[in-house]
Amino acid sequence: MKYRTLTADVVNLLLGDGETTPKGIETTAQEMVRTGRLQGEQKADGTVTVRIVPRTADSAPLRPVEELVVERIRRRCRGGVDRVPIGALGPGDGDEFWVWWRGFQNSVRDETTALGLIRPARNKYVTLLYRGGALAAWFGALWAGVSWSPEWTLRIILKMVLVLSLLGLVRLSAVPLETGPRLTAAGRQAAREWRNHDRAGEHRLPKRQVGAAGPESALPVREPRLIWSSYGRSWHVVEAGPLDTPRWGHLWQFVVLAVTVCAAFVPMVVVTLTARPPFSWEWDTAPVLTGVLLWGLWLPARRRVLAVPDESSFRGAVISRWDYDTHYDDPYTDVTHYCCSIEDPATRKAWSFEVDQWSRPMFSRETNPELKDRFRVGDVVDVHCSPRRRKIHQISVVEAVSRTD
Repeated sequence: MKYRTLTADVVNLLLGDGETTPKGIETTAQEMVRTGRLQGEQKADGTVTVRIVPRTADSAPLRPVEELVVERIRRRCRGGVDRVPIGALGPGDGDEFWVWWRGFQNSVRDETTALGLIRPARNKYVTLLYRGGALAAWFGALWAGVSWSPEWTLRIILKMVLVLSLLGLVRLSAVPLETGPRLTAAGRQAAREWRNHDRAGEHRLPKRQVGAAGPESALPVREPRLIWSSYGRSWHVVEAGPLDTPRWGHLWQFVVLAVTVCAAFVPMVVVTLTARPPFSWEWDTAPVLTGVLLWGLWLPARRRVLAVPDESSFRGAVISRWDYDTHYDDPYTDVTHYCCSIEDPATRKAWSFEVDQWSRPMFSRETNPELKDRFRVGDVVDVHCSPRRRKIHQISVVEAVSRTD
């Protein structure tokens, strides 16, 4: 029972088996509301919003994790907005979130490590030494058994095991060397106690939203995402479209589809009429049925494509910003693509675009801060674009947020 008084962020890490999840932001903010370090308010639709409480001389000092939550709220309070929904503190605004999230994770781990509930991540070279020693012992034992075994049947079995073990090394090569933080015995005991706690439901873990590969897992790069926006001085949820254009539903695909069906239909009819005995009617109608099925797949996708406007001009706000890299071998260059999602207030939707590129020699660490900071979350921009083709014709900043934070 001694672990029932742990803070919300530590409990989140314990229930995540050593990994902090975005649920920890919400529970930490709720805990700060209960202790009076934040001011909370529940709106009519059930949304819980939080506001920073001004510090006084007799206020208790904030823990590092709580200071980061306050910093996150301050960053999200832009454009005259003084309250933030708890859900808007999590993933959604891309790089703006990811940079802050690394600090939040490290602060939670430091706090949990100080309590003796978690061990730091093991060094990859130590992990490689352990795995190498275990593999050497296993294969050495197999080889010695094959060499010294007097029974030929046993030698055959050992050789089969040796071959299968060598094939297993191919799968083992995909296992990462670096391991995450691990719970100690006390940490595992604390996690068991909290899983049986009557408040365990408050810490129920959501689906993983922030992956180890980078911020892309929290961004609208490959699929639509719901993102909180405060444009117009009122918090609301915006559906941000993907960066990539639809893969199905284009006219050229229908042309290829029609030509393929006709090319299959004509030979089938000729073979049916000249065959002895003649084929049944199913062979004649098979290409037609195939065309009907493919048309049924293509037409709904085409309608979704046409539902996106081909040309649009509006004044909106940047609600998410991120970048990703591509590599080219001829010439050997790395290209950084700077992207953002821009909200169209008339439709309460956001369109995703690539707005800048930066080329540099491969393996170079050069950066271009001017391009990276050209657009930031909260900037108000005028846009003339083609949402259907994910192309920007013209874009200009009308009102920029501060670049000092």
